[in-house]
Amino acid sequence: MNDEIKSTAPAISDFDEIVSYVKNDKSDVEGNIYIGSKFLIVCGCNPFFKPIIEERGPVRISVVRVVIVKSGWCEPVIGFRKYRCGPGDMLFLNWGVTISSDTFGVDTTFEGIALTEEYMKTIFGGRLPELFVSPGQCFVLHLSAEEQEVWRQYTHALFNLVHLPSVEEEVAGSLFVSSLNYVASLHSAKLMTKRGSWSRNKQTVERFVRLVNDYAKTEHEIDFYASQLFMTAHYLGMVVKKETGITAKEWIDKTLAILIQLELRYTNKSLKMIANEFNFVSLSSLCKFFKRRTGITATEYRMMPDDTSCSPIEVLPPPHTHTEGVII
Repeated sequence: MNDEIKSTAPAISDFDEIVSYVKNDKSDVEGNIYIGSKFLIVCGCNPFFKPIIEERGPVRISVVRVVIVKSGWCEPVIGFRKYRCGPGDMLFLNWGVTISSDTFGVDTTFEGIALTEEYMKTIFGGRLPELFVSPGQCFVLHLSAEEQEVWRQYTHALFNLVHLPSVEEEVAGSLFVSSLNYVASLHSAKLMTKRGSWSRNKQTVERFVRLVNDYAKTEHEIDFYASQLFMTAHYLGMVVKKETGITAKEWIDKTLAILIQLELRYTNKSLKMIANEFNFVSLSSLCKFFKRRTGITATEYRMMPDDTSCSPIEVLPPPHTHTEGVII
């Protein structure tokens, strides 16, 4: 418990900032890109996110990213390690990863997906596969031509699917889940992470996140998780903040909010029943918590259409062209 806690922290860039860079023409975008309210899909895109890293690095971009380098190369520096990625390499970056810098070859293009942490947890029903639990997870895998083709089919199927006016949230979510399970299977076959070499702080954060995934429904306070990890709540809070950029309480609350959203969306339980099952002292406490986290009431959320998370923000034109985005 004597790991040094440094005061310096990277800038944090979220999904909305990425969207704003595209919409405000701060990035010279080439390729096919679909930006939904909680995810994006890219097919043959250049590194349009480069200005964020150049202007704000080191930066923690709080979205999950999985891409294959189609052409050219990239060389991100993550933590203190440089990752060289060329054609056929798959790069996975979880939402807690900090990028110090990134360089790209001429005509570098990517094919892949990015999702907000909340959306990823939602489509997995609040229980992420083991590989995706650690917020600092990152790896590079080289794929065979056949494996690359499967990923290409996933991304193009998703890209085409979300453009269908009749698409439902569950359909796109299921395909995202399948594509991420494919990533997990590739990782299992090619590269098993050596957690024993992780720093003590990183291991602590992973154990904390696992506990939150298991107990957030009924345990809402940091003291519970600190006791499970045999440390003080103050120290746990400092470690989590240093490693992930957000507080331990924020981890608990956002996981709890996602679990409540799943209950509201996919069950017919009364709010009182949900409040009891989630260990709130009263129905009023549940309602206040949900309104504070989401900006709307639990009843309003339950009445929202199912396809809200798939609503498009912007679609940009095919490869090697650049015009104003079309709002649809």
